[in-house]
Amino acid sequence: MIILAILTTLGFAYAQTTATNFTANDCNGTSHNLFDELDNGDVIVIAWVMPCLSCATYGLPAYSAVQTFATSHPGRVHFYMADDNGTTACATINNWAISENMPLSTTFSSSDIKMNDYGTYGMPKVVVLGGSDHHIYYNNNDNKITFPGVQTAINDALLAPLGIEQMWENNFQLSSYPNPVNNILNVSYTKDQSETITFSIIDVLGKIVIKEKELTTSIDVSSLNNGNYFLKVTSETSSESIPFVVNH
Repeated sequence: MIILAILTTLGFAYAQTTATNFTANDCNGTSHNLFDELDNGDVIVIAWVMPCLSCATYGLPAYSAVQTFATSHPGRVHFYMADDNGTTACATINNWAISENMPLSTTFSSSDIKMNDYGTYGMPKVVVLGGSDHHIYYNNNDNKITFPGVQTAINDALLAPLGIEQMWENNFQLSSYPNPVNNILNVSYTKDQSETITFSIIDVLGKIVIKEKELTTSIDVSSLNNGNYFLKVTSETSSESIPFVVNH
């Protein structure tokens, strides 16, 4: 406790890794619950701004990074533009977003979306949030906000498990190769002879796209579209999953 008090006095703190939930209406009157959207597989990029030049200069790279996923992951990556403290009128925010070449922003003027939940105060601030664990993949302010940084964080968030149990103790010693895979995914694992197990291939939306019975050593994935998937093994008592990529 003494050490913690000293670190706090010197300005050190533990970094927050989990998002803070909110329920708020956007400027079109649509209600949003952050955790529900993350649980559904969406990636949320929030930019806190006020109508100023620097907010546009450093907010635009984050907006542009979001747009690069419009074709590969339609409807999954969203750019939320929030007023810094909920006092700027929606009309002002909307007009500013359009004039600064960020017309596809979902805008908010709500004090329920709090910038100070994410540490350092200052506009613009950009965070990237994703996964059923509501993880913070990116958190930067001002000139530290970069296009490649936000884009990489979104990619990482898209790979986050969505309601898929991951047994970190590695009960099955599950592995697969090659990765990326073209047609045949080779599978290696161990099992208790008394247990029945099944294998599933699950897409990033949590949908089972292939299911195999036990004693599988290879799975034909040639019918799958290019993209990110999870290989999951399940028994009566536990489950384990690992990510892989299909690239024909």
